[in-house]
Amino acid sequence: MVAFDSFEEGIDLSHKIVDMAVNNGAEDVAVIYKEEVGRHLRFSQSRADVVNTWLYKKVALCIGKDRRILVAETENVQLEDLKKFVEESIRSMKYLPPKPVYVPMPEGPFEYPVIPGLYDEKLLTAEDELIDFAKIAIDSALSEGAERVAGAIRSRAGYSCLVTTGGVSVCARDSQVNLEIRAFANEEATGHGVSCSRSLAGIDPRRAGIEAGRDAVLAKNHFKGDPGRYDVVFGRSALGNLVGIFGHMASALYILMQMSPYVEKLHQKIASKKVTLIDDPLTPAGYGSRAFDDEGLPTRRNVIIEEGELKTYLHNRLTAKTFNTTSTANAGWIIPKPWYLVLKPGDIGDEELIEELRDGLIVKNATYLRFQNYRTGDFSAVIRDGVFKVRSGEIIGEVRGLRLSDNMLNLLSNIYQVSRETIPIFHWWMEWEVPVETPMVAAHNVGFTAATI
Repeated sequence: MVAFDSFEEGIDLSHKIVDMAVNNGAEDVAVIYKEEVGRHLRFSQSRADVVNTWLYKKVALCIGKDRRILVAETENVQLEDLKKFVEESIRSMKYLPPKPVYVPMPEGPFEYPVIPGLYDEKLLTAEDELIDFAKIAIDSALSEGAERVAGAIRSRAGYSCLVTTGGVSVCARDSQVNLEIRAFANEEATGHGVSCSRSLAGIDPRRAGIEAGRDAVLAKNHFKGDPGRYDVVFGRSALGNLVGIFGHMASALYILMQMSPYVEKLHQKIASKKVTLIDDPLTPAGYGSRAFDDEGLPTRRNVIIEEGELKTYLHNRLTAKTFNTTSTANAGWIIPKPWYLVLKPGDIGDEELIEELRDGLIVKNATYLRFQNYRTGDFSAVIRDGVFKVRSGEIIGEVRGLRLSDNMLNLLSNIYQVSRETIPIFHWWMEWEVPVETPMVAAHNVGFTAATI
């Protein structure tokens, strides 16, 4: 098994690719080399049934020439093939339009933060441990009354290197492991649980299984919901998607494209005072933490929303030039993006949040979120895996036949309570693919329409 004791292969190959590109006329070049061991354990019908392991290598390339920019990647890392790949990439650039704004790669070298807890070498060889996690999650869900469960555990461990014509030459090890479980009390009564961490020690399969099994059993008692507006408590799986979008809409490219409700809202109130949202890639052991962005700048903590006020957009070198500001170290060669979104916790427990709700809905998961209008923030999403009716502070059963349909700014503005326990969340249905660390939240006046399917 690969030990990854040295970055030698990755850093040497990256330098060679940069030289190839420069020798073929490139002016600015950035190369990212990734090498990792990955595993995917699937379980269904309450037992582990598939385990796949692979060694993965990839080269990603960003080339600047004559104010044109091309981004390409390949998994063929043989030197001769890479030479052809670079040559063909540069030849194809003549068909691209010049950028109206162009900036070279940032000039390094830089000093990078040391972020503890991002790598667990045990994940290079972990297989029996993942099977044990699956068994614990399965047994925990069944013990709550679920009839059957399914899910997956995914792990990865390795390293990445970044080399640029700006003088950046840096590598970092990292690892991740993610457990996701879905429990069924019958064909329609489902619950969802997730646990993710940078290390084996950080996974809590029991908690994930209990949550999935408990919600599935609660969902057996169900009734049809009425469209309208409700006070709502959002669970963490739902917030994985929602918080991800709250952060992504601060990307300066979405602002430039008029595809964000944050357009012309900088330094204005866009949310309730309960909302403070931070992109914090410096979080120790943070599931999305990292020391450098894709252009080689050292990452930093960026407060996106502070007590309801929009404080910053997220920039790479090109958007920063357009806005006459500096990069926030959120490159993305194409789209500036958040790395690890942290929603600041409140001072109330999860159960107290539900009791305080009194009458309303609990939405445990929200998936397939789509915008009807990016500029205004109108969106809708499928709600699943536990959408419960609360009456007089107690759950009375699951509501079916509704779809979350609201406006992003309305939702942010109507958050009135935030719980105190934050948990890292990353799961299959988080389509914006940014990890978050979130408590539960409660919001007034949230809109729901009748589901069409």
